[in-house]
This record gives sequence, structure tokens and C-alpha cells, in this order.
Amino acid sequence: MIALFLISISPKTIVTHINGNGIADSYGNRFVLLLEPTLYTIISEIVIHVAKLKRNKTGLQDVNFILASEYSWIGALIVIFVTFIVMMWIQIN
Repeated sequence: MIALFLISISPKTIVTHINGNGIADSYGNRFVLLLEPTLYTIISEIVIHVAKLKRNKTGLQDVNFILASEYSWIGALIVIFVTFIVMMWIQIN
């Protein structure tokens, strides 16, 4: 939903790469903003798969609450989510 909102307010051409000096050197269509949510979905599915494998290995697949070791994965996903939102915002401005 955030990506769709940012696409609706973005110009037709956005920055897709910024070099080491902070200068934009590559541009693309605004629908490139859909790349971040796609990557986030893939990363999230990998994390879920790894968590399920770990639960199956330890015999905790029937536990109905978040394990302590899974909170670090949730924290990492939150950091990645915020990073992607900031990246999309920088791309349209």
C-alpha cells in the first residue's frame, strides 16, 4: 500500500541509482518502486521458512507463541522495512 501511494505521488521518472558522491546517475520508470516490496516479500518468506525449519528441528512446531529466537528475525524485518521505505522516499524526491 505504501509503494502504491508513493507511485501515485512520484514523477514519471525517478532516480534508480545514486553514486558515491551523492549524485544521481541512473533514472527509471516510477514502477521500479515496486521492486522494494517484492524483495521484502521474498526476504520475509525466506525468514518464515527458516523459522519453520528451526521449529521442526527442535520439535516446537505446535507452540502457539513467538519464540525468543524469532524476535531477532522480526527486528531484522522491521529494519529492512524501514530501510526500503526510506529508499523509496529518496527515489521520488
